[in-house]
Amino acid sequence: MEQLRGVLSDYYPPDGPAGVLGYLKGSGDPNVWYVMSSQNEAQHMILGNLPPTQEDWMAAGKPSNLDQIQTIYTDLFDKDPRLVVLYGGFVRRPWGRIELLDADALKYYQSATIDSFRRNKR
Repeated sequence: MEQLRGVLSDYYPPDGPAGVLGYLKGSGDPNVWYVMSSQNEAQHMILGNLPPTQEDWMAAGKPSNLDQIQTIYTDLFDKDPRLVVLYGGFVRRPWGRIELLDADALKYYQSATIDSFRRNKR
């Protein structure tokens, strides 16, 4: 996760909350993410350590204020090496997809994720 945070350093200011990887609307339970990933429905999250604004959520297609916002910490991925955050896109802020780590994700992490974030960051 440090490599991801490094390439997206503009979204992780030092005065922001420590250890935060990003935020999502949905379940914060990794077991739910496993099921979603196995069904090709990855959990998406807004990356960065500062909480998203309502405009960020609207741009990302999650305008509802009824959904509970989960704060996701980097240590969750250290504790569970079966999960990885892959490139999800940019909509005002970078998006990541929480996926199961497999041989392809590991093999192409640099080119498909890190390089994609580097090319597309504002």
